[in-house]
Amino acid sequence: MCEAFAQNGLKVILLHPFRGQPDTLKYQNVFDYYGVPSIFDVGTLPNLDIFLFERLFPKTTFAPLFFMHAMLWGLYAVLRARREGADLYYTRESTIAYWLVRLGLPTVYEVHDLPERIRKILLRQISTLPSLKLVVALTSFIKERLVNMGFSPEKIIALPSSTDLSLFSDLPNMQECRERLGLPQERTIIGYIGRFRTQEMEKGIPELVQAMAHLPSLNGSDPLLLCVGGPMDLVPAYRHLAHRCGVPQHRLQFIDRVANQEVPLWIRAFDIAVAPFPYTEHYAYFMSPLKLFEYLAAGMPIVATDLPSIREVLRHGENAWLVEPGNVEALAEGITHLLRDAALKGKIAAEARQSAKGNSWEMRATTILNHVREIS
Repeated sequence: MCEAFAQNGLKVILLHPFRGQPDTLKYQNVFDYYGVPSIFDVGTLPNLDIFLFERLFPKTTFAPLFFMHAMLWGLYAVLRARREGADLYYTRESTIAYWLVRLGLPTVYEVHDLPERIRKILLRQISTLPSLKLVVALTSFIKERLVNMGFSPEKIIALPSSTDLSLFSDLPNMQECRERLGLPQERTIIGYIGRFRTQEMEKGIPELVQAMAHLPSLNGSDPLLLCVGGPMDLVPAYRHLAHRCGVPQHRLQFIDRVANQEVPLWIRAFDIAVAPFPYTEHYAYFMSPLKLFEYLAAGMPIVATDLPSIREVLRHGENAWLVEPGNVEALAEGITHLLRDAALKGKIAAEARQSAKGNSWEMRATTILNHVREIS
């Protein structure tokens, strides 16, 4: 989003807290890690990395400590940001949004999940203040709940995630992508891209592993489940699950996080792209997964679970094939159905590519800025 605002002609400064990094990242800057051009400024603010103490306290004790730290550091960060004299301040953190609005700074608050308990009280206190210029809700369900909390519906827009469409233009074909990545040419590849867990919640990899037990051999060879994104310390548990379900190990391949610029190559190497999210409140109503927009931009036939949040982006039988969440057999049947129906598979892939048009980070930023100007 910083890149997208800069592409809209704005001078952008990203301020973030210092956090300890593993050795592999200590000499990599934010632009290299996320694969974006250095067209905005980045400032690292002093910060006590509270996550270093997480293991020392039980969750019931660490949670209030984390909140106290967030409030204190949030106030410091906002006072520091105020020195910039910006025309607009943008945040995804509830505590930062609270201090920005309370100090009268023109603020856009992007909401990816509904805060609970005291954070909800903080948001109610700023919901009607004039310095809150706009709220960007990731889904319509988040918008609805914010309105119920007291936010003005005129100040909220529901806007999903997006992707960098330029990364998906002029991609090589499947065979060339597989050759570059060292993947087998002859096997059917069922592919997943993205982190294997989020907020300590599984994202459907166990269901995918179990579904592989129900997939038949295709074109004389066993299909391959290829999961890209890490973390790799979860892989032994997935392989143990596969063993219990009778899934041969040669049907599974797990790859750690890859550079953002390489993601399109991995996706284009798939036969089918999957997003098998289980049913939880977060997944059903609050998420807008980046992988969906990447799959669409790559023009992939998609099999995803039928959740309300997913249906805000995907349409069953049009740009994706949707199956019941948590149902391993339904997931396997959906994948098999697309693989065996070449006409349907091609239709969904073509519609996916069409759906991606006009859905870029830059256009998302433009939409946000236009709404801010209209309200102001």
